[in-house]
Amino acid sequence: MPFSFDLAVISLRKKKRMKRRSKVVRRRHEPTREIPFDLVVEILTRLPAKSLMRFRSVSKLWSSLICSQYFTKRFQRLSSSSPRLYMNLSFFDNSHLKDALLSASPRYDSGNTISSFEADQDLTIPAMRGYYHVSQVFRGLMCLMNEKSAKIYNTTTRQLVVLPDIEESSIIPEDHKYKKIMYHICHDPVHDQYKVVCTVSKTRGEVLSRYMSEYWVLQLGGDVSLRRWRKVPCQCPPHMTLTQGLTINGRLYSLAWIHLPDSVLVSFDVSSEEISVHQVPKDAEWPYGDLIEYGEKLAILEFSRLQREGKTKLWVMEDAMKNRWSKKPMDLHPSQLNLLKMHIGDNMSLRVQGTTRKGEVILVPRVKSKTDYQPGVVMMEPQIRAFFYIFLYDLQKNDMRKVEIKETPNRYLTYTCDIAGFDAVENLMYL
Repeated sequence: MPFSFDLAVISLRKKKRMKRRSKVVRRRHEPTREIPFDLVVEILTRLPAKSLMRFRSVSKLWSSLICSQYFTKRFQRLSSSSPRLYMNLSFFDNSHLKDALLSASPRYDSGNTISSFEADQDLTIPAMRGYYHVSQVFRGLMCLMNEKSAKIYNTTTRQLVVLPDIEESSIIPEDHKYKKIMYHICHDPVHDQYKVVCTVSKTRGEVLSRYMSEYWVLQLGGDVSLRRWRKVPCQCPPHMTLTQGLTINGRLYSLAWIHLPDSVLVSFDVSSEEISVHQVPKDAEWPYGDLIEYGEKLAILEFSRLQREGKTKLWVMEDAMKNRWSKKPMDLHPSQLNLLKMHIGDNMSLRVQGTTRKGEVILVPRVKSKTDYQPGVVMMEPQIRAFFYIFLYDLQKNDMRKVEIKETPNRYLTYTCDIAGFDAVENLMYL
């Protein structure tokens, strides 16, 4: 009976479809199962920082989570951010001099070596106006200065905060020709806190061999209205800070003068806030050498003869307590020295601007210019080039190469460019 069989099959199929429809209807009315909050946190910590900034607007819960100290720590621990090069640029727009802050990402060749940089982010915000001297980039935080004042800028969240003035300083208010104010962003690994250290120094009168110095500390985070600078007692001799500080393993290092012409190494423990002084090798003194990180150790790269002869010396601090240094002299290959001479003329110099993940030293070209207000003093200005470039110096292989910064917007091409820093951290910290 084929006819009745077909009817039975059709009837059975209709019943199955009705059951499926009823199940779908019931599921639609059932409450949706929520994703466990712990799983949400795990998912969010693996997203790019740019996405997290957009997701803050999803809800108050997500916004408070992403801005929390707990989430910020987890994100930094799990994220693997690409390193970026930060640049200050000056240009004329409708006859007005303007500034811009750009960042460039590296481009790699087949050997996973940086072949160039590409300027692909404009970090400029209106509140930066007047604060375009970048003294430091550290763990995603940038310090902008304008004479006595300073601001901290989070390059990830684009938050910018003004630091309070140091009102109790006996040096800052004075109008002094040989006065130096430097700000350093540091991290306290013991208490997991970010601090800003301000070093203030000047000569006593016009005597260049006698100095006065102060150390001030301000803790970032927490209630902004409660932030105050604290003066740190210093038991070491007064000194003049010469170089921007370098932070390694919870210590801030800088070169300084106690007595001319010999320089010393000043160490500031970020956790205990204790200051100590170490001697440096005589032929590794400022202004002929600069501080770098070499194999997670502090080192001084002495490069006064690099441009003329291709010779450098690397001093590595092996034992701070015993003041023991190791020495490594190096000579560039003639072809690399010719490359350096081709792009760095007699009116130019090089400045150390940190190291890459592979330990390559970043050397930035600068222009020499004499000053009228200080006869005999030569100032180092930002490079002025239609094409921007830096040099990467591999100390392990004793190899140097020129690396271009590409895709710079056309309106910036013919004006000044200064490399502000190199950093590989995206920081969600709420300032």
